[in-house]
Amino acid sequence: MHYFRQKIKYPTENQLKIWELKRNQFKQKEIADKRKVTIGFVSRSLSEANRRIEDLLQSVANGNKISLNALNGELGYARGKSHMFDVMAYITFSPKNGVQVWYEDKGDCVSCEKYSYCREVIQQEFKERNIKLESQSLQPTLLIERLIIEIEKRLEEE
Repeated sequence: MHYFRQKIKYPTENQLKIWELKRNQFKQKEIADKRKVTIGFVSRSLSEANRRIEDLLQSVANGNKISLNALNGELGYARGKSHMFDVMAYITFSPKNGVQVWYEDKGDCVSCEKYSYCREVIQQEFKERNIKLESQSLQPTLLIERLIIEIEKRLEEE
């Protein structure tokens, strides 16, 4: 049996810096001026970064048996149904956190050994996306719900 294996490429450091600036609401001209490159270079870099991020998100979805119904490289976000767990799944990408998969769950975060790790990762997602975190004391399941709501709002705006 022969399997086709797609080679997934992570965005380059330069592509990620341009992608982050764009995600933080900078215009292409502002990015070009800030990075001392042409607008054409910015445009090509953004297109390639978005494609690579979408490929990463799609690959993670495939590996986790998630059927996507939303995929957006510009936001570093995908949403779909997990067939393994029969719940909604959300996949995020950030330069600092890489790709993260979040499953819809009302788990007991307080007794979980990953409590601190999850809070840290989610707080970083808020920070990188310039989303105001109203309460520092929320449990990870509530934090991720708030994050997803904010990302979904941005998805609808596009």
